[in-house]
Amino acid sequence: MQVLERKELPGGLVREKLRLPGFDPDESVPAIAIHPAAGGPFPIAICLHYFRGAKENLEPWCRDLAAQGIFAISIDAHLHGERSVAGVFHGDNIASLGGEYSIWVHQSSIARTVKDVPFILDALARRPDVDASRVAATGMSMGASAAMVLAWREQRVQVVASIVGAVDFWWDVTKLPPGPEQEKRKASYGPRLRELVESIDPKPRFAQIPPKALCLVNGGRDEFIDIESVRRFAADIEPLYGKDRARFRFVPFPEAGHGVSEAMWKEAKEWIVRGLQKAP
Repeated sequence: MQVLERKELPGGLVREKLRLPGFDPDESVPAIAIHPAAGGPFPIAICLHYFRGAKENLEPWCRDLAAQGIFAISIDAHLHGERSVAGVFHGDNIASLGGEYSIWVHQSSIARTVKDVPFILDALARRPDVDASRVAATGMSMGASAAMVLAWREQRVQVVASIVGAVDFWWDVTKLPPGPEQEKRKASYGPRLRELVESIDPKPRFAQIPPKALCLVNGGRDEFIDIESVRRFAADIEPLYGKDRARFRFVPFPEAGHGVSEAMWKEAKEWIVRGLQKAP
């Protein structure tokens, strides 16, 4: 782990620009960490940005979390920010997905970023100001989808707050609900793409998430994520929490679109802070 810059911030916080190890030993992961200047060790919150975004987009989230005594870190996703490749986001409608190329870019970004996280946590665990036994993951849109993969896949992530993210990846990438039309669209894609989506999709693995603390925040007028897909997921997973149902929450904002309002972020932030405080 390399500390490239260290800067004092108001409120007793510090901003660090980092280079972290990732899944590929030849590609470091650029990151921004914001945390209290003294004390600790502090729990970790990983903040994951949206499609075609970068780590800098979630610096305000990191500051909010750091003010609550959390080591908050925002990383560049695979193919994004300082890890971008010229021309990778070609096409006016790439964010709408649906097409094979746009789905490949989107899902590859999620899959590779999620593979980076265990290496990042290993590196952070060596810092004396970090408590790597208490870890949260949050994100917006694509970043929220990545957080959902971490929910079922990374044991050290105990708290997850997904904001305007997908929980059923086939519904997300095809923009079609489960049924014959979706199956027809899936069959039109090549085997490698189908394998990629199926390898990370949280929907068939939802039983692997409880008892982790999970909060889903979605908008009822979201033009990218069909809130009905989230409702179905919530209905399936909630009974699995049994007596621990307080560890799951689905918060719909009926009038919200594909964006994060102050109220939505407040819900997620409070969930993360409470979850990390109660984490064993």
